Amino acid sequence: MNEILLADTLLGSRIAQARYGRGWTAAELAQRIGVKAVTIENWESERASPRANRLAQLAGVLNVPLLWLVGGVEAPSDIIEPVLDETARIQEKLRRVEALVNELSQLMHEVRADVSFVQRELDAE
Repeated sequence: MNEILLADTLLGSRIAQARYGRGWTAAELAQRIGVKAVTIENWESERASPRANRLAQLAGVLNVPLLWLVGGVEAPSDIIEPVLDETARIQEKLRRVEALVNELSQLMHEVRADVSFVQRELDAE
């Protein structure tokens, strides 16, 4: 029990909790603050600690009070669980975007082939 309470008081666990609350992966958080995913993983596992400027940036990006992030005080109420309906809607949008990107990529390939064909026809004349 003491290990669980101790883990909850660590900076890394608060970073992870806030990140999970947003429904983000370590890579997504890393991209938002301009570091590598391994850096986030190191912070969350307590292998490294963020500098003060990164702490402020993390608090802002994660939308949590800096005092909570640093010391566990003034706990935000909205980071405990991600809003699953919202997460599902966002994932569906991502699937639609991915399908559109694939369709656009295929269309670009076809247009390039058409341009090459027309260019060959023009060159042959």
